[in-house]
Amino acid sequence: MATLNGHHRDRLIEATVAEFASVGYEGASLNRIIQAAGISKSSFYHAVGSKAELLDAVVETLIADVRAHWVPPAPELFSGADFWPRLDAVLTDLGELAAADPALGLLGRIFYLPAAGAVDARTALLDAVHAWVAEVLRVGVRTGAVREDVHVDALAAATFGMLRGLDEWALGAGEPQAPPTALDHATAPGLLLRGMLGCPQPPAGA
Repeated sequence: MATLNGHHRDRLIEATVAEFASVGYEGASLNRIIQAAGISKSSFYHAVGSKAELLDAVVETLIADVRAHWVPPAPELFSGADFWPRLDAVLTDLGELAAADPALGLLGRIFYLPAAGAVDARTALLDAVHAWVAEVLRVGVRTGAVREDVHVDALAAATFGMLRGLDEWALGAGEPQAPPTALDHATAPGLLLRGMLGCPQPPAGA
């Protein structure tokens, strides 16, 4: 990807994400990606040599773009009374980043694709996010902010699954009509996590 820049780089990333999100890893066609990106085959194969290399390059580029604007807080910062305010701040930051930076939305569209059969940049990122969520919850349990009657690994799996479902909902083609009182994708995560993790009501004044 280093050999591409500006418009060509962005078009290739967008075309790659669209193709993989549409038909998955196995069904993705490099020829369709090249055509949609509007670049020559010689330029493409000078940048990347295979489907696996392309996916890794795109994911790594998007991760670098996101990390230029946001880095996850250290888990130990989610201690005791700081747990829920810190979690709310993370959710707010990610919501604002998604609205301002297309990299996060593009990354989200291919984040949960089925594994291609080997560890790649995307599966490594999934594992890292899951490990971060689990460690944040361990801090919350240890310091009394999160329920302790359910094993922390089960809480981590449930939290990751809930956030994945909400991500897929928010990234969907459109949000169905709902009553005015229904939760939207901006407020749903924090409220649902409070209910699941043992803090049903938000702090006073929230």
